[in-house]
Amino acid sequence: MKRVVVFVALAVVSAALPIVPAVARSRTFVQNNCSHRVKIRPRRIMFACADGAFYVTGLDWGRWHRFRATGHGMFHQNDCDASCAEGTFHTIGGRLLLKHREHCRRFHHYIFKRALITFDSTFLGRRRTHATLPCPD
Repeated sequence: MKRVVVFVALAVVSAALPIVPAVARSRTFVQNNCSHRVKIRPRRIMFACADGAFYVTGLDWGRWHRFRATGHGMFHQNDCDASCAEGTFHTIGGRLLLKHREHCRRFHHYIFKRALITFDSTFLGRRRTHATLPCPD
């Protein structure tokens, strides 16, 4: 009789659990270098693909989960003072939060779409900024 009760209890509990598609459980990547490649835990990410004026290097990831990733690194940004060709690159440490997971059809993976950046101190007039990370086409 105990076995029947345990079996019924297990059947009820397993039926109540939501069915999660395998894709939803999959890992989340990020486009990191503007060359139509995606990675998990990259050491660098380019945010300004057109002119390379904003990127982060030396990334050290504290956490990397399906829905959020956090890390810190050295951010490099061109001040584009008179123009971006004549500008000077400035460097500062900061933290990076990746979020907004979205499916990327081209790679059949989920990728992070948004980056929230918090600099260690005021950097070119800003303490925080954000960037969009597209699915490579």
